[in-house]
Amino acid sequence: MIDSSASMYGMPPQLQVTADGPLRFITLNRPDELNASSTEMLFAYADLFARLAKDSEARVAILTGSGRAFSAGGDFHHFVKTLDDPAFAREVQENARRVIHSIIDLPIPIIAAVNGPAVGFGATLATLCDIVLMSDRAFLAEPHINIGLVVGDGISVSWPLYMSLLRAKELIFTGDRITAQQAVEYGLANRVVTADQLMDEARKLADKLLAQPQIALRETKKIMNTFLRQSASHVLDTTLATQLSATLSDEHHQLARAFLARQARS
Repeated sequence: MIDSSASMYGMPPQLQVTADGPLRFITLNRPDELNASSTEMLFAYADLFARLAKDSEARVAILTGSGRAFSAGGDFHHFVKTLDDPAFAREVQENARRVIHSIIDLPIPIIAAVNGPAVGFGATLATLCDIVLMSDRAFLAEPHINIGLVVGDGISVSWPLYMSLLRAKELIFTGDRITAQQAVEYGLANRVVTADQLMDEARKLADKLLAQPQIALRETKKIMNTFLRQSASHVLDTTLATQLSATLSDEHHQLARAFLARQARS
């Protein structure tokens, strides 16, 4: 049975981690906020994946969201703080580096069960997983450019590797929504599953991986993720430095303030 007690690894309640034998479930747990990552969550991800990597009993993990969304990205209050506090914005960029590497270096397979919208950092989390299952109600989007920011860190690492550079440019330059079926066609997801079957399908796939020889599976994942590590080594430093410049730019501040004003009126 799934352990429904307090979250494992000392994670905050917004990051619910439970166990069913060697299977770990990670649930983004802010359903009223569409699982947008709070500052506390964003600074907990690297620790979460590091602790999962050291969990000798864990062999496979499933990442999903509670409620109707996978993750709407970073939350409103975190967004405002990066506008108002340049020192904090720098901390955010360094934390992003740790998070991306902690996901890539996770030794066990992780399955994304994308139950709803996965936007910005939510799309990063989903598409850095090893296998991506998408609900027919889900979509991906990378809208950073719409508010004067550059491409998301993990997306700069993974999307040009998964599909053609021309396709990645179009999706990142426009910030357009990517339907679940398009995500499969473009190479950002493995398959589409009906919403009511998503977690069952993720569990069936996890059980199939659990039946594989453990050491061989871990070592094979390490080999396959060499491509992501190489991509990160080539682009992540540039992405993070440019993200910081964009975060502190007048262009971003003007667009972000206009966005916040629209949100306040709605």
